[in-house]
Amino acid sequence: MPTIRSLEGQFHAQISVLWQPLNDEPAVAYHADRPVKTASIIKLPILIHTALLVESGQLNWDQRLPLTGSRSPGMGILKVMDDGLHPTLRDVAVLMTIISDNTATNMLIDLLGINQINQRIQELGMPNTRLNRKVFAPNTPECLPWGLGVTTARDVVHVLTRIATGQIGNTETSRFLQETLAKQQDRVGFPRGLPGGWVYAGKTGSDDDLRNDCAIVTSPAGQQYICACFVQEMAEHSSTVDHPGLQALGQVIRIMIS
Repeated sequence: MPTIRSLEGQFHAQISVLWQPLNDEPAVAYHADRPVKTASIIKLPILIHTALLVESGQLNWDQRLPLTGSRSPGMGILKVMDDGLHPTLRDVAVLMTIISDNTATNMLIDLLGINQINQRIQELGMPNTRLNRKVFAPNTPECLPWGLGVTTARDVVHVLTRIATGQIGNTETSRFLQETLAKQQDRVGFPRGLPGGWVYAGKTGSDDDLRNDCAIVTSPAGQQYICACFVQEMAEHSSTVDHPGLQALGQVIRIMIS
């Protein structure tokens, strides 16, 4: 069985991981407090912030957001839709999460505000996490070297644990967060390493030189585990299902469940 350290050598990558069982089993950590590039993992706290604003009555899932102006490249379907489309807030939040729609993400950032999102991130108990800018916006000196956002594996596992154990919002909010993560369409990271019968609910993040995954995974016996893994500092590779970072994620999760 390989080790995380050996995987770093095999894939010429820097790997940060935290595996947290939701029982008395010990956690497994490898550079879990090392700052890492979030890529689209930062969309997880944006989703939470949106849901909590709906719960407090400041927003409504049924309100509609007009699709106008510039579109963000990369992942998503809204970038190819015509002006005049008015998806609901729920639609936009779900698209941001389950297919990592970048235009949907920027619509929410415009609505919510970067400073307000970052304030919520701190309130969620993620002291090392920050949203730096909109998706594909130019980097400023303050954004470097992280780009879109910065976090740690420990911060991400903390907030996913709160979701899994119903500690964020009321029952309806908790159910929405868990169900949305369970609808994730990008299943070529952790899921490639999970045996049959295991259930995955998570959020991914990617760039040419990195692949990230974080999830609530459930064994066939119903035992839940929280895992966040960041495979970074790689040479740039084409974006395919055989990206070395994705292969590394699959091997990491196999090590964790063994």
